[in-house]
Amino acid sequence: MTLTSKLREVPSDDVASRLRDRLEARTVDEPDFWSFSALRSRTGNHALFQYPAMMVPELQGALLDDLIAVQPDVELVYDPFAGSGTVMLESLYRGLDFHGSDINPLAILLCQVKADPPTADAALSGVNEVLQRIETLHEPPAPDFAGVDKWFKPEIKRGLALVREAISQLPDLTTRRFLWVCMAETIRLVSNSRISTFKLHAYTEEEIARRESDAVKAFGVVARQNVERLKLHWARMLTLDQDKAAPTALLLPGSVSDPWIAPRHADILMTSPPYGDNKTTVPYGQHSYLPLQWIAHSDIPGVFDGSLLDSTHRIDLLSLGGSLKHADVARDELCEMSPALDEFLSGLGDIPPLRKKVLSFVRDYRDGLKGVRSRLVDGAFCFFTLGERRVGKRTFPLVEITRELLLADGHEYVTTIERVLPGSRKRMAAKNSEGSTMAQEWILITRSWAAK
Repeated sequence: MTLTSKLREVPSDDVASRLRDRLEARTVDEPDFWSFSALRSRTGNHALFQYPAMMVPELQGALLDDLIAVQPDVELVYDPFAGSGTVMLESLYRGLDFHGSDINPLAILLCQVKADPPTADAALSGVNEVLQRIETLHEPPAPDFAGVDKWFKPEIKRGLALVREAISQLPDLTTRRFLWVCMAETIRLVSNSRISTFKLHAYTEEEIARRESDAVKAFGVVARQNVERLKLHWARMLTLDQDKAAPTALLLPGSVSDPWIAPRHADILMTSPPYGDNKTTVPYGQHSYLPLQWIAHSDIPGVFDGSLLDSTHRIDLLSLGGSLKHADVARDELCEMSPALDEFLSGLGDIPPLRKKVLSFVRDYRDGLKGVRSRLVDGAFCFFTLGERRVGKRTFPLVEITRELLLADGHEYVTTIERVLPGSRKRMAAKNSEGSTMAQEWILITRSWAAK
């Protein structure tokens, strides 16, 4: 992909030029460097829970390393779509503070646990205490919600109720939060929803009958595996300069468009925004619906909004592009900002549902991008990991649309990295006529400047 733009006139030794040089140098000796095709699995705290569409830690880490090399005084990274906390952890591992937000409460809990986990000894003690306490409990109630008996076999529901009650009785909040994440991963593995998709999609009755029937045993396996992952996390944190204050993470529940004033302005924006509305790309809300029914909401950072569980798709409807209302009204303004969007819509034909779906997403996406700039220092570098899906049998040009929206909002274009995804390509929410996987991603890099 070739992207063109009018670059600001900058000196040859400007930090943006030096950053471009370092990024390009990565591929001189290793043309496929950015693909990270040799990596097989996530480790340490990156692997505590299988969240949908997680970024590659080593990729975000390499981007941070190159920026730190040319701008060593950076201190704070911001991710408005924090998700599983990949950017957060890679920032903390480099001694950088972090601000992050996400509309999904499970993402906020996961980030909190990854940023502030118990020690491995404390976690193991908590696991053992939960398993021992379960032996003394007698049929605690399970949560009652629509579809509970569809998604959980009776014996699984009883086992999870025991685990839930035993975790709730632990006195230490940090340990409880860690164990809630372990329970969330257990639920992913033992529920009647297929683990091969991020959507809630039930196994057949025959498949359900053959599946694991001991939730307590499954929890013990997951929890002990996660304790071992904590050891790797704390070993990595010990590599930081111990004479400096430990890096911190501030997590903010809610949409990227929610009004909030950042206590500090970030030096770096690093994120992977949704590639489209959640229903037709990655249904993060559906993936989180079952765990959120079991986890104690009072232990999730922030004030939990119970309406997020009104339906399996409520979180996704509140995400970018979730509402089609007044979508066509924004067309002229958006197309003026983004010729690539205008061209795409013209080629889409007269298909109102698809047109509204695209416009509603781009409208919300534009508003989110505009909102984050006030949380950045002037001249902050911005890294967007992006993929492009198919809409109406045509590729939706998210990279160019993003670039044009950012330029219209005062950004300077720096460069774009193209990467080929390794064999385990990213899955979309549901198959369309063009298939449900992606083979490429791009890292769009800009610099945010205040309006003149």
